Amino acid sequence: MKKARDCHTLLKTFRTNFATLQTPTHYKMDPSERYSFNPVLRWNPQVEDYFIKAYGVQHFSRISKALTHPSCYSCVRVNTLKSTSDAVIEKLLTIMQDSGFKKAADCVDSHKTDATVDSDIAQKLKHSVKESNVNQNSDACGKVVLGQNEDMARAMKESLQDRTISKCLVPGLEYVVFVKGSGPHTIDYGYAPGKPPKEVIVSRKCAEAVLRGAQIYVPGVMACSAHVEKGDIVAVSVAIEQPGVDGKWGLGVTRGTVMHGLETDPYYSKRGGLYIGQGTTMMSRAGIFRVTEGIAVDMNNRIFKLPSFYDVLEGEIFLQNLPSIVTAHALDPQKGERILDMCAAPGGKTTAIAILMRDEGEVVAVDRSHNKVMDVQKLAAEMGLNCITTYKLDALKAVCRRNESNDISTKYCSKDNVCESIQGSDDTRLHEERVPSTATEGLTAVMTCTENVSNEKGNERTYISKADIRKNKQKMRNGPGRNQSLGGRVENSKGFFPNSFDRVLLDAPCSALGLRPRLFAGEETIVSLRNHGKYQRRMFDQAVQLVRPGGVIVYSTCTINPGENEALVRYALDTYKFLSLAPQHPRIGGPGLVGGCEFPDGYVEEWLRPGEEELVQRFDPSSPLNTIGFFIAKFIVGSKDS
Repeated sequence: MKKARDCHTLLKTFRTNFATLQTPTHYKMDPSERYSFNPVLRWNPQVEDYFIKAYGVQHFSRISKALTHPSCYSCVRVNTLKSTSDAVIEKLLTIMQDSGFKKAADCVDSHKTDATVDSDIAQKLKHSVKESNVNQNSDACGKVVLGQNEDMARAMKESLQDRTISKCLVPGLEYVVFVKGSGPHTIDYGYAPGKPPKEVIVSRKCAEAVLRGAQIYVPGVMACSAHVEKGDIVAVSVAIEQPGVDGKWGLGVTRGTVMHGLETDPYYSKRGGLYIGQGTTMMSRAGIFRVTEGIAVDMNNRIFKLPSFYDVLEGEIFLQNLPSIVTAHALDPQKGERILDMCAAPGGKTTAIAILMRDEGEVVAVDRSHNKVMDVQKLAAEMGLNCITTYKLDALKAVCRRNESNDISTKYCSKDNVCESIQGSDDTRLHEERVPSTATEGLTAVMTCTENVSNEKGNERTYISKADIRKNKQKMRNGPGRNQSLGGRVENSKGFFPNSFDRVLLDAPCSALGLRPRLFAGEETIVSLRNHGKYQRRMFDQAVQLVRPGGVIVYSTCTINPGENEALVRYALDTYKFLSLAPQHPRIGGPGLVGGCEFPDGYVEEWLRPGEEELVQRFDPSSPLNTIGFFIAKFIVGSKDS
């Protein structure tokens, strides 16, 4: 018995000592440091090494820091078919004045008195752009473009300086309105020795939304202090993913955990420097973990203060990142053209393109998700746009399949909006056919590429499985689903004929490592980043087939990963000799990355070559523009026969 007690005492002592060794020194950090917002973005070690090779240690450190913070302003795109930027500014000032946001009333007069200054800067910028256009073929073009970029950056800075709401001064983007935010702010969470504040811990994704101006909804709450009642003031911290014993990432906090504000709380030390603000609970602790929806905490004291424009001036404005707006301009859509947006949801770029075309022509918007296609339809309807046609279609299957021996006949809309026929050299004609939808048969409208078939084959019965019969009976008994109700119909597409579009936008699905604020990035690995690149190349192959000779392809991503940006450009130019990079207007972003990277496994990734870097736009989140990380490349399609 004595030996057993000794062993138990020894084991207890070992565990205590081990816990002491594992306790980070910042457990005892000063409260002012703990109750602050100073996040450090966590990367996969191999990915971090890769980005350091691409950007350098200091530059990548600045990028990582910038990604953890939201942009200092909101960017509002005005629907010029319904309103003007001046009218929208007046309406937003009134709304912000009523909501008490930063004494917006004080900014009304400054908005008017600064009009002369804005006009002077705009004139200088127009002169700069004109000079750039004149000298595009000269040896000094690179210097002129760099000078223009500096003017653009200065215009952006002037647009935001000392004004809550201002019009963009970049030529061509006067319909863009900036709404300035503020932060980071220092917040007094009411800490007292031995008496920590009541606290709510939210998930990382919830916290990122809150930093952009959202409220805290019930599903985002992970843990909460004991005895929290409705109306209590609480500090809000973030649970960031941590590595598990299986090598996977997880929050490590069970939803509903009771927090005591003690060092024994889950990830107590790791939450230091991750407090995003203070709010008032809208329900008790029991209510938060009992209901499934609703606002849990009203965030009334935020680290970053950005006005919310949810449900504000619907149809007149659209909240959109500046690089996304520039992407639509880079495509340079013209009235009467037929344009394809390959990955259209949620529809921001689609509607921007349609407005630039003055709603004349055809914008075909596709996405592989039924619900996302509906989102595009809803946005187009809100904005009063009629030239947008939507389809459910996987961008990897965007090109219509056909037998090589068939004669091709299809239609496309040329610049003068005249329908022309493109003839092939074979025997059988293909045509587009629409199949009507009936609820009882459970079919959706589709666009197919079909061949002429014999009457015998045409009279064959279509096989319907027992599973389809059961589904159709359920639909008849239960009624239409949410997305199959009136106004919720989505047409499927089997693809489009080659060379059938004047311009194609491929805003490709990507690693999204340029989006901000971002509080965690450890899930991406070198393998996953390479897989993103492979996926994007397959999509780009489809885009090349769909655009006609003389047309334009614009490729864009919201990532800082060169493997999805410059490496795609390299692939495109090396694979398709009839493609060439084209200048973009307006040019606000910086140059691309030249060179490449060799990985430890011997794989060599090639980026841009000297002279190509100024023909793309790379938006650096750590630059004075304060945008998300973004990339745009524009290609002119030459003769495909050469």
